Parts: sequence; C-alpha cells; structure tokens
Amino acid sequence: MSERISKTQRWLDLIAYLLGRRLPVAVEEIMEAVPSYAAATTGGDEKASASARRMFERDKDELRASGIPLKTSKYSIDGLEQLGYSLPRGDFYLPYLKLLEEGRKREPDLSRGPAELLLSPGEARLAFDAVERVADLPAFPYAAEARSAFRKLAFDLKRESLSGSDVLWVDPPGTAELLERLKILSDSLLANKRVRFAYRGIHRGETTARDVAGYGLFFHRDWYLVGHDDTRDALRVFRVARMDDLEPNSSAPKQPDYQVPADFRLDAYLQRDAWELGAGEEKALEAEVLFHFPASILAERNGSGELVQERPDGSSVRRFEVQQIDPFLRWVMTQAGEAEITGPPELRGAMREMVDKVTNMYGGEAENG
Repeated sequence: MSERISKTQRWLDLIAYLLGRRLPVAVEEIMEAVPSYAAATTGGDEKASASARRMFERDKDELRASGIPLKTSKYSIDGLEQLGYSLPRGDFYLPYLKLLEEGRKREPDLSRGPAELLLSPGEARLAFDAVERVADLPAFPYAAEARSAFRKLAFDLKRESLSGSDVLWVDPPGTAELLERLKILSDSLLANKRVRFAYRGIHRGETTARDVAGYGLFFHRDWYLVGHDDTRDALRVFRVARMDDLEPNSSAPKQPDYQVPADFRLDAYLQRDAWELGAGEEKALEAEVLFHFPASILAERNGSGELVQERPDGSSVRRFEVQQIDPFLRWVMTQAGEAEITGPPELRGAMREMVDKVTNMYGGEAENG
C-alpha cells in the first residue's frame, strides 16, 4: 500500500513554502513545489491534477478558518494580471500567553503589543500537546522553533497544572466487525490473496457476491478497498462497512493469487471527493449540475466535473460521476444556491428530500426550485 501524506503534513508543507517566498506565488507554482500536490500532477493526468487543485482549494479555506493569514493578491507580469498567494511573516507570530484560573475571565490588555492571548487550562493543555507533537514531526522546517516554544510552555505552565478530566471514548456500533474485516483484508493484501464477500450496493439496494484481488486499503471518512473485481472484470472501489461474509482464499496459502499492476497508484484515490469513491456498482450515476455565474468560473477553475454546456449568461452545466449520493448532495448544498441539479430526476428528488430535512431541522421553510 502506498504511503499517504497526512493533511497536517500537507498544511505544514504549504505554510513552509509560502513563508519562504517574499512575493505572491501563482497556484501553478504551488502545484509543482508542494510535495502532496506535485505528486498528484506528475504525469499529466488531468483528472488527478483537477483533484489536486480541489485539494489545494480545501486546504486554503481550512487554513484561513484556522486563523492562518493566507492572502490572495493580484500582481502583473508582462502586463498580464495574475492571482497569487502569500503568507507574510509579519502577520504570522504567536502572541503573549497567560494562563487563567478555571472560571476566571478577563479581557486581554491591548495597550501594549503584541496582543495577549488568554488561555483557560483546557486551552493551554491543547496548545501544550500540539506544540509537543509538531516539534516531533519529521522534516518540519520550524522544528527548532517548536521545541523552543515547548520548553517555554513547559517552564511557565507546568505540565502537572494542565491535567484535565478523563475522556470517555465509546466505539460506534459495528466497530468490532469492521476491525475484523480490516484484519482479514490487510493479511490478504500482504499475501496477495483474493477475498470473497457479499456486498450491499446502494444504487439498486441489492446484495451480490464478489471475488476481488485487492490492490490497497485507504481511509477517506471510512475504509475502502480498491481491487480488481473478477466477477465484473473491472477495477472497483468497495466500502468495507458494506461487506458481509468476508473470506480470504484459503487454497495454496503460501502462493500469491495475483500481482498488483506496476502502474497502480493508491494515492490517486486519496485525492478524490467523497462522492467519487465507488460503491462497487456496475456504473456510476451520472449527474448534471447547473452552475450560475460567477460560480461557473470557480467550477471551471477547480476542475469540478466535466463541462457539458456553456450558456450565454455565463452559467454552465457540468457532468459528475456519482458513486455516493448523500456526500454529493451535501456538496451541492454548500454552493449556497449557486448550483442546482438538473438531472437525473431521481437525484433532483433526493436533493429536495435532503433540503426539506435540513429545513425542518432548523424550523425554516424551503424555497421552491
């Protein structure tokens, strides 16, 4: 199985790269310079490149939401206006820290700069643990600074004063069964042995028998198996939670059943959106979405779907291959009314039902559309 670069490492790589640049950087340069994005764009695969671009857009938004002052700037090269990203060092510092007693509140003193940051014991414990972990990250460009911050926090705050209440962890239903399936799949992957299982599909609601040569396991909000489905003679993606009666091929246990193709890339699946992760169905559901202007420009820039039609008013219709309906509907809803499903009819109906559920949850009234 291919090694996955974690989101934390990807964020740190992006931050380190932008901090090292004095001028705004075009997104094309970022795609080539940051390892996670560069790995996805190598080889000229347009679909993988589009997925990497969407991954960058999500990272950018999440970093900003986390308080990282990632700026978008316009600049000119040879008379052509360009859009670039930067992270000014002057905006990127840790303010003074003070630990408050539990339950005590006080506004920070802004009369002297830089500003104070007041932390409750719980917040201080979180900061302490975060700095300790960041300092141990491999190849982290600011490891020395993180270790220095850790030493200061350890001296001023005292680890024993940061002890919090015990946390109760409860496994969700089905965890034991899922772990057993993952063990069987992992052992089979290491030995290159086929597995057989009953698979519960989502499009037609049928349970079918599958015989699969597994190529890799990955996690994307849930566990998935990628492999060659001998029953369908095609590469498929299966959600592990939908498997029943999982059994490895027990014949010739020391003899591999197959070889993973040399050109197989598990990381290509890690970059897909949730709705693109297959459910092992015969064919993905084709959905068409109308993007109103200017959302149509962002959809084109981010490589969302495949262009079907451009309209005179600047809007566009784009086609998507949907393997999981609910994640796709939730994504369309995040477009805040700037995107609407035009087909097929059953998907429009499912969208209407989801909108009604959300509206009823918050006691509102949905608009007709």
